Amino acid sequence: MHDAFAGQSSGLCGAAVPGALFLRTGLHSGAVGFTVEVLRQAPPLDPAYEDIVEVSFYPASDQSFLVRWAGEARWELDLKEGIDYRVRYCAQGMDQAREQDVRLDDEPLLDRYLLQFWPAPPEPDRIVRQTSQNAAYAHDYARRQPEVEFRVRSIMAQRRAYLTGTAAESFRDAESPDESVDVAVISREADPRSVREQLTSLSAYPAALPWDWVTAFDAEHAEDDRAGYIQAFLEEIGEHAFARGAVLASLDSRQDYCLAFVTSAQFEQLSRLLTGHGMGVQSVRLGLWTPRMHPEQSAAIRAWARANGPESPVTRIVSTAPLESSGAPEESEPGSLA
Repeated sequence: MHDAFAGQSSGLCGAAVPGALFLRTGLHSGAVGFTVEVLRQAPPLDPAYEDIVEVSFYPASDQSFLVRWAGEARWELDLKEGIDYRVRYCAQGMDQAREQDVRLDDEPLLDRYLLQFWPAPPEPDRIVRQTSQNAAYAHDYARRQPEVEFRVRSIMAQRRAYLTGTAAESFRDAESPDESVDVAVISREADPRSVREQLTSLSAYPAALPWDWVTAFDAEHAEDDRAGYIQAFLEEIGEHAFARGAVLASLDSRQDYCLAFVTSAQFEQLSRLLTGHGMGVQSVRLGLWTPRMHPEQSAAIRAWARANGPESPVTRIVSTAPLESSGAPEESEPGSLA
């Protein structure tokens, strides 16, 4: 239950756990009135319901069920895997039901609920209508839960907005309470200055991230083509971010890089969420996209280059063969002859 409402502002329909919804009722024990509708588009608000919230939901399989509290019964819902749904959860009579607490089968219904689904891009949860004290208590409970999952869902929503063709500017449109940008979409042929500008504009950009290494980096990678330079540039940024407790995460995306600064806990949540959807996320660090070699191997190649460079027809060597060493990890690194 705690995980279900993590990071939400509403506390009646928990959607923070991928592939699941947690539905609260006013009644503690006994049957309630319950209707489910799977629609093609957003329905008008029903004035009969006193409390209404909305969340987003992505089915984790081709079968979804409404399940009673202890699993005594379940009803299959006509939801399709691979489709994002907006969910509206409507409640009537929560305070009366909470006051009575228990309802026997031969007693009149006290609270009724309507659960509606329709296809729609992901967006943060929201409170549409609040009337009962019970709903107010539930909303307060949700706001006191950790915000890790909310941040992850915000990142996912912005990424999906990009994949579905929504303009990058829409990332500022209500994806998070402070309208902040969590995701940068960077072309593989981007200008290095624009890369830096996009990353520093992100809401979770590490303020202490240094840039005094750029001049030396430019000199080392002067012969790289633009795509190779950007790969190595992002790896270097990710390495400096990691040293300061942040992870530069690269989410699956078409031909561009889809990047976000996250905490380690948020990275784990992203990994679990994307794995459940058949996608992935990478921690951007040195050696992720460009081969790296051991420093001793690089030094040996450069020493050879200094001794033989003027007469040698070789202008660039890239090696991925590991250097056998008893006291260092096996890595590979591109080396430019100088």
